[in-house]
Amino acid sequence: MRHFQNKNFRVLVLTLIIILVISVMSLGNNSVVSTALNGAFKGLFQLSASATASADSVDVQTLKEENEKLRQENAELREQLADYYDTKAENERLRKYYDLKKENPSYKIQPANIIRRDTNDDFYSFTLDIGSADGVGVNNAVITENGLVGWVYKVDAVTCKVKTILSPDTKAGAVDKQSGDSGIVSGNTYLCDQNLTALNTLAEDNKVKEGDMVVTSGTGGVYPGNLIIGKVKEIKTDSYDNSRYAVIETYEDIRKITAAAVITDFEKKSEESK
Repeated sequence: MRHFQNKNFRVLVLTLIIILVISVMSLGNNSVVSTALNGAFKGLFQLSASATASADSVDVQTLKEENEKLRQENAELREQLADYYDTKAENERLRKYYDLKKENPSYKIQPANIIRRDTNDDFYSFTLDIGSADGVGVNNAVITENGLVGWVYKVDAVTCKVKTILSPDTKAGAVDKQSGDSGIVSGNTYLCDQNLTALNTLAEDNKVKEGDMVVTSGTGGVYPGNLIIGKVKEIKTDSYDNSRYAVIETYEDIRKITAAAVITDFEKKSEESK
């Protein structure tokens, strides 16, 4: 039966049929031979039709099986591609943490994943999957590959809770890299939903400009110095006390991050502890 699925065999059968037709026509009124040939012709025709139908049926089934196999392979490839991009992003983050540690050998950095967000907090606080067992302590700086995003305010053995720099509870000494003006980075309710924070307590004669980079000053011993926070979006005056402050656009969208790292120790903090 496998021969009937072969295209060459089917061509041969059709050729024989054509020859038989021509033979029948040439015999004219020879009824005996004609009847015999007609019978043979009919048999071959039925055989050919049966083989063709069988082959077509097998071809359809084969196509269905091949399509299903291809569908499964495509699904596996899509999953592998997603894993590849996740791994690539993770490797890029780790490389930047490595570069940061290379520039600051005293840093102890613990990468982590965000396991939940605090839905009752308006300033996008979150919980990381590392805790005191990993060396994490209260007030540790929390960063991503793009800069400072917050600080640890609560720790247990295996997790820690983080307040972001969008929160008014944050008080981080900071400096404008271009002008040298210093202030305190702290968030507020008017800016947080736009992923913005503020550089407050600026001097009246400050030279802060739009586009300037703002980094941690390192004063106070809580945050390492020179951690990137963001860039100046605009300069404003507080209507309450007429003080000047800069609106800071963070380099990281803190509302959407899924991973971060904790700086569990650094040189200045170690020296102050001693």
